[in-house]
Amino acid sequence: MAVVEQTSALETAAPAGRAAGAAQKSSSRERGMFGRTGFAMVLAGAVGAPYLMSSGVEGLTSAKPAAESSPSDASAATDPPVDPANVAAQLDSPALAEPAPAIPLEEVFRFDHTTAWVLGHWPRISAGLAELDMQGYRAPLVTGGRTDDLAGSLTYYFNKRQRVQRITFFGTTGDARRLVALLALRHGFVREIADDPSLFLYRVRQNRKVISELRIKPTSVVRADAPYSRFELALLIERPETEP
Repeated sequence: MAVVEQTSALETAAPAGRAAGAAQKSSSRERGMFGRTGFAMVLAGAVGAPYLMSSGVEGLTSAKPAAESSPSDASAATDPPVDPANVAAQLDSPALAEPAPAIPLEEVFRFDHTTAWVLGHWPRISAGLAELDMQGYRAPLVTGGRTDDLAGSLTYYFNKRQRVQRITFFGTTGDARRLVALLALRHGFVREIADDPSLFLYRVRQNRKVISELRIKPTSVVRADAPYSRFELALLIERPETEP
């Protein structure tokens, strides 16, 4: 049974970090491109003619130094099982050192989850994240121990009908191609060309208006001993208006 923590409005306004309660060192960076408020403003104002789109995923796996390359990097299937404590040490995130279930990536970004499912899959949940007539539940997410898995902060927002209306995730990965492929297949994300050459931008538009968005950027320092944190991710998925 999950321990549900009530969260104040002030905490809700703060950007989510690598895991729940572990965002102090990255707060200034997240208040920029990855800040929750700035992210919402981008989505609210992104209307008009679409950018040039493509479905390419080039560059979403890290360009490793020669000294770092090894046969074990050739296939994600050879990566070791998840070790939350090891991930926490790499990310300087003590919250991830606590026991956290590994939720498969394919099960995370779905709109058919219930409140009972959320409360039953994490031992500790932050609640009280009310936003625009929605109730939010936030939990630390680790999807596995492969370099293309994710770790960070995941939030489900439920609407008045007790259905998932919005999903947000802020965190990192070592290889974003698996996430991009999943979001493209399941939610229709398409790449758009951004002015920032370091930004990989994927969006879903409805009537030319952006309703969902994934932003991927390389971390400021890419470390060979931190394979889980080569890319920063900021993701917001909104339930389409036509979806029941």
